[in-house]
Amino acid sequence: MDEGLGNVDEMKPKTTENDVMDDVSVTNGAPSMEKQLCMKDEEIGQLKDRLLRLTAEFDNFRKRTVREKEEFRKFASENLLLELIEVYENFERAMESAKGTDDVGSVVKGVEMVFKQFVSILEKEGLQKMECLGAEFNPHEHEAMMHVEHPDHEENTIIGVCRPGFFLHSRVLRPAAVTVSRLPEASGEK
Repeated sequence: MDEGLGNVDEMKPKTTENDVMDDVSVTNGAPSMEKQLCMKDEEIGQLKDRLLRLTAEFDNFRKRTVREKEEFRKFASENLLLELIEVYENFERAMESAKGTDDVGSVVKGVEMVFKQFVSILEKEGLQKMECLGAEFNPHEHEAMMHVEHPDHEENTIIGVCRPGFFLHSRVLRPAAVTVSRLPEASGEK
């Protein structure tokens, strides 16, 4: 009866050792361990390459930023200097006209005009002269050159300015060198 079918074992496909390894390493459609390692190595290589490129890009960005800062610093005062050139030229003209005239009043008037132009430029750039006389001494804005006993002023009042101080916007650019009052010491008391 079963003559036409032959042996059941003969109908099964023959398996080799590699087929057995593939069957063991592939479970539920997952790739083999070796294949996974290759994929991970490839991914690591891509990440290393990406890291190297990002590092190079960042290094180039840093160098470019340093160059741009240096260039900005180098030419930041360009507009100010253009305005100061006008003051320079006006001072030259004032000196030349002073040599050829005996009218001191007109020379003084010309120099005052140039000085006002100069002050205007400095104020436009944010420079302000400190008004210290009569103010209370502040060590963040003033530098005490000497203390003088003065009965008419309160202790730590600025009574003299040796060198004016300046603000650049709201920051102290140069402290004022000042003379500060102190109360006279009572004789015999201590």
